[in-house]
Amino acid sequence: MNKAYKYRGGRGILDKDGNPIFERDVMTLVNNQLYLPTKDELNDPTEGVYGDDTLRMFFNILSEYSNNVEEQYNKFTEKLGKVGVCSLSRTFDNELLWAYYASGHAGFVIEYDIDVLEQSLNFNTYARQLYKFDVEYLNDVPKIDISTIWGNKKMEMLKRFIGTKSSSWAHEKEVRLIYENTGLLDIDYKAVTAIYFGCRMPDRDIDYIMEKLKGRGLKYFKMVNVNNSYRFEAKRIEDKYSDAPRYVANCVPYDIDNLLLYGCLNEEEIATYKNYFINALETIKDDPYIKEFYLVTISYDQQVPILKIFANTKFANIPVKSFEFKIGDNNNVLRIK
Repeated sequence: MNKAYKYRGGRGILDKDGNPIFERDVMTLVNNQLYLPTKDELNDPTEGVYGDDTLRMFFNILSEYSNNVEEQYNKFTEKLGKVGVCSLSRTFDNELLWAYYASGHAGFVIEYDIDVLEQSLNFNTYARQLYKFDVEYLNDVPKIDISTIWGNKKMEMLKRFIGTKSSSWAHEKEVRLIYENTGLLDIDYKAVTAIYFGCRMPDRDIDYIMEKLKGRGLKYFKMVNVNNSYRFEAKRIEDKYSDAPRYVANCVPYDIDNLLLYGCLNEEEIATYKNYFINALETIKDDPYIKEFYLVTISYDQQVPILKIFANTKFANIPVKSFEFKIGDNNNVLRIK
């Protein structure tokens, strides 16, 4: 699993509007959301600084023939100021990050499986929702020239424009998630896999978080100082609510007979594969982005049956999501797409 971490403050810290951040951050978890600010809202005022003098000189020469390229470039850089930028760290045990961002070790750290985030949002390969990359740390600001913008290299362009920072920040080991919109993004709750409590977090705050997130099967750790050292390590602690009912974020109802009716299946296929479809639907009905299932059908890959399920989503720009399953050796259904 590809893990990354978000450091969060403890009780008593207020945001710029005077509101307590501890309850806000916990409720963001409860509501299965991730906050993405713009680059200008991040704490480093040099975010997104780059040098494009050479490119501007090229545009000036080209202006005699066309201004279209420069106009498109300006639109792109303007758009970069409006995308959501989520900053995570590759490490959960950096004492400086605990001091800076987690209220002097009285806060907590959220562990994300960013593969789950990517898979849940980037389900359509032709309309990517989320971009992910590790930040590059440099002594000098990146230079932008014609090779940077030539071709459709969106990932490389994002890295160059908003994926570099001063080498002074290298200890943060930052990974960035870039999304087209800003603010609160609904996410798959299974992307949150663990919570690390600071060594100074009070027991009442630990209990508060565990109670709010009960039933999700999360792992919990308490950071402890290693004797006679500056290091901290994570000690696994018991979930006080391990007996709580399993949490369900979404539960899309379905009528298997109606779904099969519209799938152009013959009677033999319906009789053979109906229960397999039910088993497959049960594994995906809590997908956070699905509104309803509307069709199930079968295709064949070298005579091997592939079960296909189609659903309407909550995304206006990508209204359909598809799922594919094959039948395993033990007659279980295995998701393949």
